[in-house]
Amino acid sequence: MKAKKVLALCVAAAMTMSLAACGNEEAGGNASQGTVEQSPESTAESTQEESPASSEAPGDAAPEAGPASIDFEDGLFGFVGDNTTVAGGLGNAGGYSIVDYNGSKALEVAPNGAKGVGVGFQIDALLGDKAAQVKTVEASVGVSSSDGKFYACSGKVYGLYAGEKDGDAWSVYLETANPKTVSYEVPEGRSFGEGDNLVISLETDNASSESGWQTLYIDNVTFKDADGNVIEADTSAEYAVAETGLDPNLMVLKDVVELEGFAGSGAGWSQSGPNPLTEEQAALIAENLVPGSVIEIEYSSDSPIWLVSDGQTGWQRAVDESTFAVCGYVAANGGKVQYTYEQLASFWGEGFEQNMTFLQGESSADFEIFSVKIGVDSGFVTLGSTVELEGFVCSGSGWSQAGFNPLTDEQKAFITENLVPGTVLEIEYSAESPIWLVSDGQTGWHRAVDESSYEVCGAVADGKVQYTYEQLASFWGEGFEQNMTFLQGESAADFEIFSVKIGSGAVQRAHDLVEVEGFAGSGAGWSQSGPNPLTEEQVALIAEKLVPGSVLNIEYTADTPIWLVSDGQTGWQRAVDESTYEVCGAVYKDGGAVQYTYEQLASFWGEGFEKKMTFLQGESSSDYEIYSVKIGQTN
Repeated sequence: MKAKKVLALCVAAAMTMSLAACGNEEAGGNASQGTVEQSPESTAESTQEESPASSEAPGDAAPEAGPASIDFEDGLFGFVGDNTTVAGGLGNAGGYSIVDYNGSKALEVAPNGAKGVGVGFQIDALLGDKAAQVKTVEASVGVSSSDGKFYACSGKVYGLYAGEKDGDAWSVYLETANPKTVSYEVPEGRSFGEGDNLVISLETDNASSESGWQTLYIDNVTFKDADGNVIEADTSAEYAVAETGLDPNLMVLKDVVELEGFAGSGAGWSQSGPNPLTEEQAALIAENLVPGSVIEIEYSSDSPIWLVSDGQTGWQRAVDESTFAVCGYVAANGGKVQYTYEQLASFWGEGFEQNMTFLQGESSADFEIFSVKIGVDSGFVTLGSTVELEGFVCSGSGWSQAGFNPLTDEQKAFITENLVPGTVLEIEYSAESPIWLVSDGQTGWHRAVDESSYEVCGAVADGKVQYTYEQLASFWGEGFEQNMTFLQGESAADFEIFSVKIGSGAVQRAHDLVEVEGFAGSGAGWSQSGPNPLTEEQVALIAEKLVPGSVLNIEYTADTPIWLVSDGQTGWQRAVDESTYEVCGAVYKDGGAVQYTYEQLASFWGEGFEKKMTFLQGESSSDYEIYSVKIGQTN
């Protein structure tokens, strides 16, 4: 007994001292394109190739499994795919297959060689209407290494709900507990809905520094309702690519407080929320909902939520009642809407927060409100174009520095060319406090942080921090990029840095988004697709909405971005530099969307082009499909 106890303590200590491996590939929130790749053999059990590493279970067998929602015995796994949005430093799996493992069929998740993995399960596709009934999820998880030895590892089981996440940790520290059953509890007040995912991640692996990341095995995934009943899954379902991380149309908020007691539901055109406000609610609003602040509503409805209150004006909806088109910023897939203080004040009057007696939500459709929060914009942006500073993958303890010291000639040249006025430097990391940078520039050794408080000046968002060139120059001096001899990261806590990127062309948030109907279509490379000629309705909408200060967003699939072709004031002309065919717009969503400002388009077609257009089409240098074209306002 004493020997076993000593062994367990040694293994646990070794796990505690280990650091997750750092890779050289691009990190982050990129989900796999389309459904997961399957080998032709994956749907027929008789033709499955058996992995030599998985034909026998390493260690003792897991407890005998009861009925499972997914046991992989049918050979199907199209409902799983890569989801790297849940944690920093994850990469796409090296592949998926069904193999014999621990006496039954299991999903084999091949390592990618340099990073952990996140395996997503498309809950709504698997369970349909019963997805909302899930209260507990269980699964058998095991690992095996390429050298046949056992290495401790850990990860999490996450629930992703309309962009919000929650997770329960799992670990395999002992060979005798490999594989083991892991579980996840759906939090109170949460339920899986349309587009939501379950993700099983492998985030820390002691084998990463020895034989490389281990192969992950998943089996007997079981969804249970509140009474412990197993919910049947449709394993013929297909995985949809997960949205990556942050919604480009929403602000990332900081200093957030929640307005308690706002959760509720109502029928279309009814109101739900505190009426009257309690003294505590009124005080919280008066203190936090002030000029420069933002109120965020998380909801479920077929149309966005607007707010109703009195403020300085008496009972009034904060929406244009001629159209009931909200003035706030709506998440790309719905589920969240944000209003700035200034937008609300345009309805309720300046200083409204001091005079509100009630605050309620309303929609034109049946709705449910989950939360109302107040915060301020952190300044974090979705970058339209990025380049990575290769090799900036490292780790350190609190108050230590890690990175490039000294910079190579190639690194100096890269920084000098790319880190220039107007750009943003983005760091993806894992730490309990944000990363700041240390360099010399024009000033000698200097931290780019306020050393009286060590509060970073950059914008922080869920494992990432962004610094503008101008913020860094305030510490290191204008033109610092020409004189840097080293560049390192530091934090007040132990940290790991996964990537450093430099970007420009931030995607602009837009409100009052309207779609140009009839634009969906496809074409071969160098062909055009779209309305030609424009209908009277399309002409009127473009003339009204595509005005100075507006943006035009295109969602598409293609190997190269979409640009636009029209006539405007100039006759037939492409809105792209025809010497390079590099688009001037901001490309985002991993190359699935591009945004053009009115001003960018006017530089090709002339001021006032929107009044003269007779056609509007998309084009690309590769085969493409256009899903939607929307116009929104940024001012």
